[in-house]
Amino acid sequence: MTVRSTIASLLTGAAALAMPSTVAAQTAPVGQEEAAQAATTTPDSATAVATTDDAEIIVTAQRRAENVQRVPVAITAVRGDALQRLNITSPQQLTLIDPSVKYKQSTSAGNSGFLIRGIGTSSFSAGIEQSISTVVDGVVLGDPSTISTLVDIERVEILRGPQDMLFGKNASAGLVSFTTVRPKIGVTEVTGHGEVGTQGHLVGTVVGNVPISDTAALRVFGFYKERDGVVTNRNPAQPRDVDGQLNYGGGVKLLWKPTDTLSLFLSGDYSEVGRFCCSMVWAKVAPGYAPAVTLAQYGITPSSTNREVAIGGRSFGYAHRGGASLEVNYEMGDYALTSLSAYRQSYRESFYDGDNTTVNYVDRNGGSNALRQFSQELRLTSPTGGLIDYVAGLFLFDQNAEGYIDQQGRLEWIVPASNGTVIRVVPSQPVGTLFDGNLTNKVHSRSYAGFAQANLHATENLTFLFGGRLTHDVLDLNYRRGTVPGAVPIPGGVTLSLQQGIKNTNFSFRIGAQYSPTSDVMTYATVSRGYKGPGFSGLTVSNASQDQSVAPEIPTNYEIGVRASLLERKLTLNATLFKTHVRDFQAQVADLSSASYANRITNAGSLNSKGVEFSVIARPIPALTLSGGGSYVDARYGDFNGVQCYFGQPKVAQGGPCTAPPANPTSIDGFFNAAGLRLAAAPKFSYNLVADYQQPIGDSLRGSVQFNFSGQSDVNYSANGDPGTIQKAFGLLGGNIGIGAADSRWRVGVFAINLLDKRWAAQKNPSPTTTLNPGGYLQYYSPDAVRTIGLSVDFKL
Repeated sequence: MTVRSTIASLLTGAAALAMPSTVAAQTAPVGQEEAAQAATTTPDSATAVATTDDAEIIVTAQRRAENVQRVPVAITAVRGDALQRLNITSPQQLTLIDPSVKYKQSTSAGNSGFLIRGIGTSSFSAGIEQSISTVVDGVVLGDPSTISTLVDIERVEILRGPQDMLFGKNASAGLVSFTTVRPKIGVTEVTGHGEVGTQGHLVGTVVGNVPISDTAALRVFGFYKERDGVVTNRNPAQPRDVDGQLNYGGGVKLLWKPTDTLSLFLSGDYSEVGRFCCSMVWAKVAPGYAPAVTLAQYGITPSSTNREVAIGGRSFGYAHRGGASLEVNYEMGDYALTSLSAYRQSYRESFYDGDNTTVNYVDRNGGSNALRQFSQELRLTSPTGGLIDYVAGLFLFDQNAEGYIDQQGRLEWIVPASNGTVIRVVPSQPVGTLFDGNLTNKVHSRSYAGFAQANLHATENLTFLFGGRLTHDVLDLNYRRGTVPGAVPIPGGVTLSLQQGIKNTNFSFRIGAQYSPTSDVMTYATVSRGYKGPGFSGLTVSNASQDQSVAPEIPTNYEIGVRASLLERKLTLNATLFKTHVRDFQAQVADLSSASYANRITNAGSLNSKGVEFSVIARPIPALTLSGGGSYVDARYGDFNGVQCYFGQPKVAQGGPCTAPPANPTSIDGFFNAAGLRLAAAPKFSYNLVADYQQPIGDSLRGSVQFNFSGQSDVNYSANGDPGTIQKAFGLLGGNIGIGAADSRWRVGVFAINLLDKRWAAQKNPSPTTTLNPGGYLQYYSPDAVRTIGLSVDFKL
């Protein structure tokens, strides 16, 4: 390949880079949430978190306080102290407690997110929301990434399968709900938790509870979390730590109960993020191209365990977020009326070196996202004990989201034909020319809904349930694409603007039955039709009239479950069978109409997920709890056209599936339908095991030992089955050993995360543009991909 022909092929890569390629309490009627928090909410048997407590497990998965063993929903519920013993301080670590939950990591917070049963959303677009909804104290978060640290948590509930009927919006694949501790009337206390460990690990939280009167109390909290990055930059011209973490903030909560029938709960919080996880590293490079040449200059060897980079562009991130909510509960005889009003806003930005080398091809890649949301829910809850009980309500959600994406660089590169010399991809422009391409998506979305769910108690042991939700969505897009002043547009980029609107009305439902042959065993079967609202692509736009709408995503879920508490609750057995079909799956795919490899969001077709989830909790002696959980998930694409082929995958002429786009028939890449392949980032098997031993030492002390192990089978992070993006099966061992006062006034301990120092990738990608590094691969490390050992201290005054 000559330098001239190489430049021609790299121009296609330049065009591709013109656009992107690659927490106050859960709502419930007066008395019910207080009862839920007052009860010792141990983990349910769908989780593998051990506990020595025997109290009932109270959750609000159906918007009323219930024993988790009586709820006909696939759920994992864990209380705050169990999270602390597992050293879980961020939502990304929840996979440790629920095998069906995974977290896809990326350099962009918006492109990172939860997957449940293999289903989730990955998108750079501000016009597309996640399939897994995140709820804090009953408030739906329009941007789930705005919760990065878990503080003053009463419990977390993970609900699997479609949950949007009762919870706000866009929970088509599942829901993660956080409930924080409410102020305690008549109690004065200060609690604190601190951790210090290797890898610069530092965590500190302080919570104070102060009674204001006989009917009111105030609760304030503050937190600080910091740790060094996993990846080191060897280029002395830029900071060495490119993916460290820094979060800090606080909040205040007020509970006022002026009468026995009325309570008001007001909460507000604010936090900042000074540094973001995570950074790309090279796992494989092509000889003679810029990544191989520059890594060799700094003595870096690309591999699956490499933790070093040499980059010329600056990596940085910043975010601030905050909001307030007011929950009013009023008892009207045997009925309860709940009003929940909330306002939240957030801003985040992150940029990184797009080419991941010291050569300036695209040294600035990233963007920002600003969000403002208001929500209002009004809910009526009937009494229980009769033939029929129900929950019904109205919901309003109004959100303004503005996303900005920018790529900027000099389009310089090294190819084998240049023999290590940097060449200009666009030699017609003067030396030092700065190329730029950016876009802005402004999306205003409004969602109006009415919902109801009723239980018909046919007999003492048999209950039929049915519910529905009518949702009306209205969205407006304002899109702009251009170049910053003083820069030259990246080849292939165009300047344009467009506006577009979408309206959609949908009915989702849930029907089923639950049967309890004995007081210790409950079985259920349900059919649920979920809903994830429409959205906009707003990534690759070639003309002002191009349709950017993305149709709603519709899942249908079939589920059968059994919940059993045996031997006087010394043994708990739970199992769930499920099958989910998703129609009009919203996905990010290659744009087949483009001569470049730019992406767009579209309804890629369908997907199917089926499997089984199970768990066991055994308490052979009062001091010891053994627990384990696992999931088998067979998640595959039913129809997924427009998936880009991996490097070396055969074309149609060679007997393979890959077809080049008509606009670029000489492309070395191709595209195909991935029907039948496993969903990206969805392992077939996942499991976790926990042993928890707590034993009094004398009359005043208590010792505790806890070990946990979680693992998964092989997983491919690409939808095209690329063998280079497979993460081999791995397992992580953690633990916590400590001693403290029998009355929980203090405790000191030693903890370990990833004790065996197992190196694993949270994400693997091929090079963003094949012509820049044919056959090259990048990967991202989670902070838990390296061993962390430290000391913890807890106190209560």
